Amino acid sequence: LGTLTGKKILVIGAGEMAELTGTHLIGNGAEDITVVNRSIVQAAAMAEKFHGRAAGLDNLDDILSCADIVISSTGAPSYIITESMIRRALSKRKNRLLFLIDIAVPRDIDPAVDNIENVYLYNIDNLQNIVDENIKNRRREALKAEKIVEEEVKLYSNWLKELEAVPTIISLRTKAEGIVRAEMEKAQGWINSMENADKEKIEALVKGIVNKILHAPVTALKEEKVEFDSPDIVAAVRQLFRLDD
Repeated sequence: LGTLTGKKILVIGAGEMAELTGTHLIGNGAEDITVVNRSIVQAAAMAEKFHGRAAGLDNLDDILSCADIVISSTGAPSYIITESMIRRALSKRKNRLLFLIDIAVPRDIDPAVDNIENVYLYNIDNLQNIVDENIKNRRREALKAEKIVEEEVKLYSNWLKELEAVPTIISLRTKAEGIVRAEMEKAQGWINSMENADKEKIEALVKGIVNKILHAPVTALKEEKVEFDSPDIVAAVRQLFRLDD
């Protein structure tokens, strides 16, 4: 159907279901609504709520030829829309698509109209199937969303666990860099005799060695913290490398 804007909508009936239907249509962009009822007074009262038009059942043939969407909900004991009525309407509307929605019990629209080309009939059973399928789709999407949330929660939880190891990682790197600086101080005389380019190469070489040495313990610390989340792991690393001395 696409948007309801610009569509000519015919609501047959003036009871509670018809009113709920009209309210829903207005809420979804419908602007051109005609209400048809056996009682023109009741039709007019409902049409006023939707800023629409009212007509009696004796005008139904003519109105059908103009409508794009027909929603029927009356208490009639027999069909009020027959196959012959729809065929007459189609001959006047140049075979434009016509959507018929029958929410009456018993049915208002002869099921035979569904065999007519360019006519689409939906009844309570069809609508229930659509609702059931929508519910299934929403449940599938909900399961996907739950999995995404679970994955994000796990990632966040792991990040928090890794975060607890950060002070120890910083201490480990600080101690390693301190050792490097102390050793380079011992060789300061030799280093000062070098060209600046050579000094930069030495510094880059030393930093690279430190990073490679620290990579394995730092990675292991993060992984163990995430997997076991035990403070003993951090304590063991701090003791092993004497970070608190």
